[in-house]
Amino acid sequence: MSRNYVNFAAIGDVATAADNSEAVFDNVREVLRGADLRFAQCERVYSERGSFQQQGLAPHVRQHPRSANAFKSVPFDVVGTGSNHTGDWGPEAAEDTIDAFHRLGIATIGSGRNIHEARKEIVFERNGVTVTFLGYVSVMLPQYWATETRAGSTPMRAHTFYEPYEYQPGSPPRIVTIPHAKDLELLLEDIARAKRAADVVVASFHWGVHYTARPIADYQQTVAHAAIDAGASVILGHHPHILQPIELYKGAVIFYSLGNFAMIRKAGSPNFCCPGGEYEFNHVYTKHMDPGQSFAYNRHKDEGRIVFIDLDKSGVRKVSVLPTVVNTANSKAEIVRPGDPRFEQYRKYMEWVSNDTQGGITQVGVEGDRYLLYRRADLV
Repeated sequence: MSRNYVNFAAIGDVATAADNSEAVFDNVREVLRGADLRFAQCERVYSERGSFQQQGLAPHVRQHPRSANAFKSVPFDVVGTGSNHTGDWGPEAAEDTIDAFHRLGIATIGSGRNIHEARKEIVFERNGVTVTFLGYVSVMLPQYWATETRAGSTPMRAHTFYEPYEYQPGSPPRIVTIPHAKDLELLLEDIARAKRAADVVVASFHWGVHYTARPIADYQQTVAHAAIDAGASVILGHHPHILQPIELYKGAVIFYSLGNFAMIRKAGSPNFCCPGGEYEFNHVYTKHMDPGQSFAYNRHKDEGRIVFIDLDKSGVRKVSVLPTVVNTANSKAEIVRPGDPRFEQYRKYMEWVSNDTQGGITQVGVEGDRYLLYRRADLV
């Protein structure tokens, strides 16, 4: 008997290895194959062309196009190719990355050979339900966005302001962010157009602040709510390399950050902040509270999730999550099962991280080996 809904699976940041790239999915491949439709966010460019852009500080992100085969091994239906790394090897490598996935029969969002292609929606039909995907990037270095004549990411930029909490000079400021008005206007036009062509719109955003669990940046909730008001049912966030809040808004679900799913890391040299390269990430994001006591910015860097969302013609009907962790010995994603102490720790962290976000899911249930986040009232 056929189902009248789509089981959609999504994962966050994936950084493949140059060799044996398919191995990162060895422990999760069969679970992902159980879904009708699959999404992943790519943190690499696949090309043998281009020139390294020094401000990117990440020459290791370029790999041979054959490494993209990792995503075909699952296979994923759609991959986000827009990120802060899209332009690290110039527009030629951005074009080649798109081509590498298209040769594998995998659709891409979040970047394009030009701005028109970058903004174009991708439509799938499963079990009588049509699902449309769009992708955007808020964290990008100058000139990494697509134009009429240049390959790059789909921009959804934001402005940053600093407002003092207190009267004392030098006191910590409140960081205020607001969306780039024109980018938001075009995004809402994209979503309205996509909604006319499909039952469900999924919007993907490479955004947020590295290694910051909460609070999220102001512009993220503003953009997410506006996207849902315009017709989106699912918001998939990535880039912070840490799990961030989950929110329900008007029957739609927002994952502000899906976390790291499979991350092959550069070893040896320090990790510097872009674009200046003057300070290391651990200097900026690690907090030292007392002699010998610190909170490391990357404390939750190995935690991720497989999000399962059931979608029908009315939108989101059910949301569940399978927790994952990156095995630091081999960089492969592994599923965290009930009975493992991390399963309950992870659940409590999910509740805590959403606790200061309006609409955040602060009660995470368990159903079988997954966390149950939402079931539509008419299905109970």
